[in-house]
Amino acid sequence: MHALYKMLGRTATIPTLIIACMLFVSFTSFVLPRQKAAVEMYTREAGSPGLSFFPKPETVYKMAEAYGVDGRNAYIKTLLVYDFAWPLVYSFFYLVCIHLALGYAHGRKAARLSSAALLPGLFDWTENFLSIALLAAYPERMDATAWIMAVTTCLKWITMGAASCLCVYGLAAAPVRYICGKQKTSSKRWQ
Repeated sequence: MHALYKMLGRTATIPTLIIACMLFVSFTSFVLPRQKAAVEMYTREAGSPGLSFFPKPETVYKMAEAYGVDGRNAYIKTLLVYDFAWPLVYSFFYLVCIHLALGYAHGRKAARLSSAALLPGLFDWTENFLSIALLAAYPERMDATAWIMAVTTCLKWITMGAASCLCVYGLAAAPVRYICGKQKTSSKRWQ
C-alpha cells in the first residue's frame, strides 16, 4: 500500500487530473451511451444485473432467459471489453481527484483515503467475471455464484457511493482550505 501512496504522490497532479476528467467525461458521454444502445438491442427491456443494487438469482436468470443466445453473447462481449475499461476509467478519476483534493485540504494522511477508490473497480471486475460465468453456463443454474455476484454488486454500489462522497467532500473542502488560507495570509499582512 505504501508503494501506491508513493506513486500517487508523484503522479497525482493537475495535468493528470485533467486527463482523468477528460477520460471520465468522454467515457460517460460517448462510449457508455453507445454501448448501452447496442446491448439493449439484444437485451430488450430485461435490464442489467450490474445496474441493480442486489440482483437476486431469480432476477438474473430471468434476465439471461430474456436476452436469448445472441443477447447473452453480446452482453458477455460488453463485459469483456467496455465493462473492463470502465472500472479503470472511474477508478483512475477517483484516485487522482480524491488524492489531490483531500491532500490539499487535509494533508498527506487524508490523501491516503483515495485508496478507497480502488474498491468499486475491484468489485465491478469481480461482478463482471461472475456475470460472464453465469451467462456462459446458462441454462445451467449456478445459484451460489449468483448469490456471490449479488453480494459483489451490492458492495460495488456501496463502495462507489463512499468513493463519490469522498470525492465530493474533497472537491468542497479544497476550495474552503484555499480561501481560508488566503484570508489568514492577507490578515497577517495588515498586522
